[in-house]
Amino acid sequence: MFSKPNQNHKLPGSYRPVSLLSNIGKLFEKVLLKRLNDHCLKNSIIPAEQFGFRSGHSCTHQLLRVTNKIVDGFNAKMYTGGVFLDVRKAFDRMWHKGLIAKFIDFKFPDYLTIIIQKFLSNRKFQVRINQALSSVGNIHAGTPQGSALSPTLYNIFTADFPTNDKILNCLFADDSAILSQGSNTKFVIHSLQLQLYEIEKWCTLWRVAINTEKTKAILFRKGHSKNTLKSLTFFDETLEWNSQVKYLGLYLDSKLTFRQHAKYNSDKFWAKVHLIIPLIGRHSVLSLNNKVLLFKQILRPILSYSAQIWGITAKCHHKKIQILQNKILRIMTNSPWFVRNEVIHKDLNIESIEEFIKKLSRKFFLKIPNHSNYLISSQIEFTHSNGKHKYPYATAKWSLPLKPP
Repeated sequence: MFSKPNQNHKLPGSYRPVSLLSNIGKLFEKVLLKRLNDHCLKNSIIPAEQFGFRSGHSCTHQLLRVTNKIVDGFNAKMYTGGVFLDVRKAFDRMWHKGLIAKFIDFKFPDYLTIIIQKFLSNRKFQVRINQALSSVGNIHAGTPQGSALSPTLYNIFTADFPTNDKILNCLFADDSAILSQGSNTKFVIHSLQLQLYEIEKWCTLWRVAINTEKTKAILFRKGHSKNTLKSLTFFDETLEWNSQVKYLGLYLDSKLTFRQHAKYNSDKFWAKVHLIIPLIGRHSVLSLNNKVLLFKQILRPILSYSAQIWGITAKCHHKKIQILQNKILRIMTNSPWFVRNEVIHKDLNIESIEEFIKKLSRKFFLKIPNHSNYLISSQIEFTHSNGKHKYPYATAKWSLPLKPP
């Protein structure tokens, strides 16, 4: 069992069990996984909105859809409302009989359905603490943590998640968001509320538990409004409107300034630095080449996560991130005060944050037009420079929009 980060370790729910599988079992799972994926692909079972656990799909792709929708609303002077759902123990509480029912509905071969049913049935567990061993317990729900099949089984289980023409579904495994856009807040709130009713019925039918305390609602808009927003209701709970939400590791505020994300990045960066400072610090015996390697593999990914999206933020936030990089490079090289930061970057062959974001963005956006998922390839519609507010494509710093393949 592994403890969850930022949780009370005295509570049993703060630990995540991981199944230990035999090598033969893992090989058999890989064979089954290929056949499951082949059937899903052939019959278009997994919805295009689901980006989780799919080849060629990433958090950044889903964040691009969300951000483009919001910025498009800004440019059209429209409101964009969003509800970001928190599924409670998504993998651990998956209903076995419900999953098998969906296997039958989606016309999976009988032999696959029977194998998956036996794979999930009669599973047992025990807990050992020091010398104490608990009695054997039966597992009545959920899929094994660590199994290669679990992610795909979850995608199949949630494949019939409610859809609506007025709602943009943004799914990444169990991180789900719904967006609605309109010229007035009344329409946006009404559309979201109707979709929440449908999601509530779906969750009740398939025994999916939602943590309403962690489910957040937010209205994205520029300017200020004196109107009081009507609250949303979900499972008899009131969803208050928030000024910011965290989705797929990125903080989104109501005006899309990414100010909070810059602060979050800084805190996360220094927390990681404190862990590896014995390796990259001034007194470390590691060679400079190895220090640079650690920086590129551990620290820079923290600074640049989804930079293709938040790179549209104000230059002052870029500068804050650059200062973080400057400080750690000076520590790594033990440089005296009179050595310029530009010289350190040049000697270590490390790009500035601005240049690195441009490099990441160009590599990312070049693949967009030819993507197999039409929801991703259609994002070329937002690669123009029209409008007052910039789309994430602006981080690539190309003067012309992308063209369809």
